[in-house]
Amino acid sequence: MMRLLRAHIQNFKLLEDVSVEFSTDPSRPLTVIRAENGSGKTSLLYAFQWAFYGMSGLPESAKGLRLSSSTNPTGAPVSVSVMIEFEVIDAYGNSGHYRLVRSAIETPSADDSVERSNDRVRLLRITSAGEEEVEGGDAAIASWLPRRLRDVFFTDGDSVQTFISGQIATRKRQDRVQNAIRDLLGIERLRTAAGDVSWAYGSLRAEAAKAGGQDTSQLEDQLESTDASIVALRQRIDALRDRHANMTEQCNDWEKELRNLRGIGDIDKLNERIDRAEQDQSRLERQRGAALTDMSDALRSEAYSWRFLDESLRSGLDVLAELADRRVIPGTSVEVLADRLELGECICGEPLLEGSEHRAHVLRLLEEQKDVPSRRQRLTELSHIARQSEVNELSRIESRQDFQHMSARLLDDYREASDGLRDKAAELKGLKASRSSIDEERVRYLTSHIEDVDAKIAEANHDIGARTQELEQAETLRQKIDSDLQKALNAAKLSGDLAMRRDVAQDLDHLANNVLKVLQDDYVDRVSERMKQLFMEIVGSPDSPEREDFGPSLFAGVHIDSEFNIIIDTHDGKSLDPDFELNGASKRALTLSFIWALMEVSAVTAPRVIDTPLGMVSGGVKQRMVDAVTKPPSDDQPDFQVVLFLTRSELRDVEGLIDARAGAVVTLSCSHHYPADLVFPWDSDYPVSRLCQCNHRQSCRVCARRYDDIHGVVRRDD
Repeated sequence: MMRLLRAHIQNFKLLEDVSVEFSTDPSRPLTVIRAENGSGKTSLLYAFQWAFYGMSGLPESAKGLRLSSSTNPTGAPVSVSVMIEFEVIDAYGNSGHYRLVRSAIETPSADDSVERSNDRVRLLRITSAGEEEVEGGDAAIASWLPRRLRDVFFTDGDSVQTFISGQIATRKRQDRVQNAIRDLLGIERLRTAAGDVSWAYGSLRAEAAKAGGQDTSQLEDQLESTDASIVALRQRIDALRDRHANMTEQCNDWEKELRNLRGIGDIDKLNERIDRAEQDQSRLERQRGAALTDMSDALRSEAYSWRFLDESLRSGLDVLAELADRRVIPGTSVEVLADRLELGECICGEPLLEGSEHRAHVLRLLEEQKDVPSRRQRLTELSHIARQSEVNELSRIESRQDFQHMSARLLDDYREASDGLRDKAAELKGLKASRSSIDEERVRYLTSHIEDVDAKIAEANHDIGARTQELEQAETLRQKIDSDLQKALNAAKLSGDLAMRRDVAQDLDHLANNVLKVLQDDYVDRVSERMKQLFMEIVGSPDSPEREDFGPSLFAGVHIDSEFNIIIDTHDGKSLDPDFELNGASKRALTLSFIWALMEVSAVTAPRVIDTPLGMVSGGVKQRMVDAVTKPPSDDQPDFQVVLFLTRSELRDVEGLIDARAGAVVTLSCSHHYPADLVFPWDSDYPVSRLCQCNHRQSCRVCARRYDDIHGVVRRDD
């Protein structure tokens, strides 16, 4: 059992001086390192792997890279070091506190290469009396965290899928699953012991056969010859399968490249896409121009006046209201009275007949109003216009058509058009670059080689079938020879001691191999069942609405078959291809379920460090995945640690789970993200990554990023 305590990284890539404290609380097993892309998450993961395994622990793609920052000056030696403190508890409950320090000196050269010294590794045991050096530090570490299980303990969100995805050949994928199960469950040690017993039994059987006479000797020779043939056939079949897998992998790579080349090699389709993109670009330019025109019109609108002259306008309305109260206005009704006379009806409903008293009264009012001064007329008109304008503004506010809402919509339209233009320009650039990179010669080359390899794959398939049939016949023959040999040995007069030793060895051989088979099958079944439980828990029940995150509701379960393939079962009795019928979220959920099931069944307590595990995962699925991998152990499960490197986007919607499950949360940021993303500059004139103590809900002058408010992040140093 291993538990990480703390780590300190110096000069590893941009991690100039970074210290991390890990959660050791079993009830809160999660440590979160919040970091955006390009902040140093992968460098931190590689630093951990390098500390435990050296350069051999880094991915193939990273082994040729320098460990120190590429900004270090040429010719200046740089000391790179990673210190990790951890606790190890053995099977008897004895605890040991250790400090691992791996360091190296790198000197950058002018051609961007580096000279690197040999790693210096020190493993110190920390006791109450001080520190004592542990001899053979790498060997001790290998016993706690075997390097072949590096991808189980330390991985990233993409490579975590390689246990189930065709990113690697089928044979290699099967071996990875099988070896992970054997190594973590201790089956390999038992397999070695069983092999030793089988060798001892074979030696005693051969000795007994010689003692039994010519017949038993001949049968023993035949058995040995048949065994040798079986071994050779199995090796031949393994070699053919490896060759078949390699050719298939190569052919798949060529097919993928050919599809891509053919995709970019169709000039007519490319030109059609370019034409459509240019049309879209013109449409977006018109959309942006219309938005600018609407913005200009909005600045001359009545709504604009009310937005920015509201106080002055309302003061004017108050003045007009006062004039109305003093009956200064309304001072003219000429138009109204003339209209009423023309209609022949008063506004009260009385008829205005020729010669009637009512009509004469209206005529007198009309003459009086014609004598009203022009100033009072203008004030009256202004009063009418102002009251109507106020009514219009209230209506606009009620319907969200006022200037504030209108300007926000127009600004959104402008930004949408501008963003679309930027994206469309990038698309056009890529399409035109693709059009210029058509390679018809490469298409012909790939087509020819795929045809050749397809024929060789078919030939390998035929050879595998033929050799497998030979193997079955050889194994049947071996059973007959072994039976005849046993009968002959029983009939022969062997010394009691030799017969007894042979029989005991035979019994031990059968026992060891049967126990090995039972244990392996039992462990595989338990891992398979627990993996199914976890996977179905994450993806949801068939009726769960969150299943839409994974596509059609097809999953009936998952299991590990006899050849160590992880199989996805469907309700119609079929299986799904993990490469083409599972999305990225499903693959991550399935592989994390396998790793967690393997850890639980093996009762191995080791840190599980994963960089960006929640990419392409959202909604309820994300909630259930985080819940599954951070749930504190129950009474029958061992303690464990989980270290997740998460971006702000990944943390969104799971903040409550992080609150409950995380015993430690820190934030990693990089100076070169200013000013594009970081709000504040740092006191550094070169790129560097630094850690601050902000949790997933906080920011500070070190880590504050633009648009943090979108993620609900609050500044803690305001």
